[in-house]
Amino acid sequence: MRSPFYIADRYLIPSLYRLLSVKLREKGLLELEIARELGVSAAAISRYLRLKRGGLRVEEIGEASKMVEDLAESIVRGERVNVDEEIHVIASKLMARKLLCDLHGSIYPRLDPATCRVCSRIFR
Repeated sequence: MRSPFYIADRYLIPSLYRLLSVKLREKGLLELEIARELGVSAAAISRYLRLKRGGLRVEEIGEASKMVEDLAESIVRGERVNVDEEIHVIASKLMARKLLCDLHGSIYPRLDPATCRVCSRIFR
């Protein structure tokens, strides 16, 4: 079985960075400014904005969209934010609430999302 950590690292976390990049762009930040805030290259931001990386549509998860929006607002207000830490906290909350179980089940068909309790035990 692919572990929940694999799912988070491979799919969820890049998608949260993509969504944050989109939110910051919508708030008027330039790609270079977003890259500086996220600690990545401008090329990475370009890939996020063109959906070449982080293709999981986390914005369709209302909770994810709200948490990332709040993070974007903090950044725009100039608050000192550890973006990496906040993205990982958001990912952990989403995993704990079993919001990625269907994705995990589609990648690993022997997993039954209805009965699996791994994420809710690991990510409390």
